[in-house]
Amino acid sequence: MIPRRKRAGLPDWVVIARRELLERIRTPWFIVVTLLGPVLMIALVVVPVVLGRVGDQTARVEILDRSGKLGEPLRAALVAEKWRAEVVSADTDEQALRERIRTDRIDGYLVVSAEAPAGGTFVYRGDNASAEHVMRSLNRVVYGVVLAARGKELAIADDKVARLLAPVAFTTRHSTGEAGEEETSGLAAFLVGYVVMFVLYLAIVLYAVNVLRSVVQEKTNRVVEIMVAAAKPRALMLGKILGVGAVGLVQVTVWAVMGLVTINQRGALLGMFGVDAGGWNVPPMDGADIAVILVYFLLGYFFYAAIFAAIGAMVSSEQEAQQAQTPVMMVLIIPMLCVQLVANDPRGGVAEFLTQLPFSSAVLMPMRWSLGGASPVSLVVSIAILALSTYLVALLAARIYRVGILMYGKRPTLRELVRWLRY
Repeated sequence: MIPRRKRAGLPDWVVIARRELLERIRTPWFIVVTLLGPVLMIALVVVPVVLGRVGDQTARVEILDRSGKLGEPLRAALVAEKWRAEVVSADTDEQALRERIRTDRIDGYLVVSAEAPAGGTFVYRGDNASAEHVMRSLNRVVYGVVLAARGKELAIADDKVARLLAPVAFTTRHSTGEAGEEETSGLAAFLVGYVVMFVLYLAIVLYAVNVLRSVVQEKTNRVVEIMVAAAKPRALMLGKILGVGAVGLVQVTVWAVMGLVTINQRGALLGMFGVDAGGWNVPPMDGADIAVILVYFLLGYFFYAAIFAAIGAMVSSEQEAQQAQTPVMMVLIIPMLCVQLVANDPRGGVAEFLTQLPFSSAVLMPMRWSLGGASPVSLVVSIAILALSTYLVALLAARIYRVGILMYGKRPTLRELVRWLRY
């Protein structure tokens, strides 16, 4: 087949890439995974907002008031927050309260110090103490009740205490200072950037590892010996990387376009569920953002796919492949651990360094770009560095691949790898 197509004018690597592409997109799982992406995009916008509106953030608490002053005000304030709260006797044993938590009769209990409201410590113990929203609500209630009690002790009029405790409207808006930019929620800007980063990380890892597994499978089954007889090893590696990459490009493009439509039409989408999206100011996306995502996916994929193809050529079994790929996977995890560094200061020196480094730029630069922290010059330089690094890595990987693809029985030593690279 390959020689006949070659006479028709198609290079070997094109024939192999076409085979890899068609072999994967014809499977039912390709269609399922491709369609799941848009569903998840919609869920990312709808589910958090809907749950935030209808979610039950109440708790069942008991108040152990050792001061004898704050129990009832705390109970009333918590009931106003739609909590189920009761005041228990001041001499109640805490062990009995812990037993009520264990048997799921209450979620937790609040201990009011005897020195309150002038001093002392308020301690909450419960199985929902890790729920940030619930604890923030409890802290707000305790703070308000204590300030009101202190105001009464200081003979401050109730109206003045109410004015003092009136909530302050506070919100965050992400801005880079550019003229005419649309104001967006700070949290929403981070979430969009994080989703972009995570999708790229997942796609690069999945498809690069697919290259590794495909190489190992063909090598284990000795199919590669037949393929080498019809095409050069370099063409085999290039065709395999391009074919698998084309599959990933199709899926990522579908996901990115659907993400663009979902974000830009979020108002109508949330309106279908009876939710007002006015306070959910998500950063807008346009064609340039989609182009940045696709460029970094392609370059990042080719960068790591070439490395994984070389690893696949060096090993002789799936077990060896899993061990050999561990260092590369650890390198890929580093950008995930550095997400907050970029999000905290997208214009800072650390963010600039991480988004120029080829090992992490493919994952972190699109996120930094979506946060407005990267200038067009920085973006172009990052793409140029990643493209050059990908080219050099592909050259080195091809030298390892052409020798290692027909090696069986043992993993090459470092000296042998150097000899392959020089060959």
